[in-house]
Amino acid sequence: MQPPQERTFYHYKLLRKIKYGPWVNRVYILLGFAAWMAALWAEGFIGLTYGGLAWLVLFWIHYVIPRSLFVINRYHYRKRWGFQFKLPWIGFLPYEKQYVGFHYWMKVLLYITLIGALIIGVMSIWLPIGFTIQFLFWHIWFLGPRWFASIIALNISDDKLIKLGTQEFSIYKA
Repeated sequence: MQPPQERTFYHYKLLRKIKYGPWVNRVYILLGFAAWMAALWAEGFIGLTYGGLAWLVLFWIHYVIPRSLFVINRYHYRKRWGFQFKLPWIGFLPYEKQYVGFHYWMKVLLYITLIGALIIGVMSIWLPIGFTIQFLFWHIWFLGPRWFASIIALNISDDKLIKLGTQEFSIYKA
């Protein structure tokens, strides 16, 4: 006879939900489109190439930094983190159904921001100015919605978890 299987149920209390409505996504897309048009106007099609290369390199940087943190901390990220392409969440982020500790989220976000800016700063010595500007803009563009929601979440109690929805950032009490 098999012993009964025990199940663990987690009951988290929703503290705050930050919604990113359609107008936020439109403004977000409009900023990206304006950057592409500015690059096209300033440098022609080479500017668009710079933007595309900046996207690819930033995707790689924004993947390698958190993955390195996960390996160092022995955090099991598989089936918890992956690439998201739903506005405004673009990049290597927690999956939609996953809860992430806020302190760990902030640690990953801070490392991505600072190390990414450091890499861009070091690479700017050898890169054309247009390419460097593209790198900086897209780095800030990718991280903007994450930082906006995280700064709002700082005012809420210390013991919290976050969960990314399709167009929302939810904060739960653990």
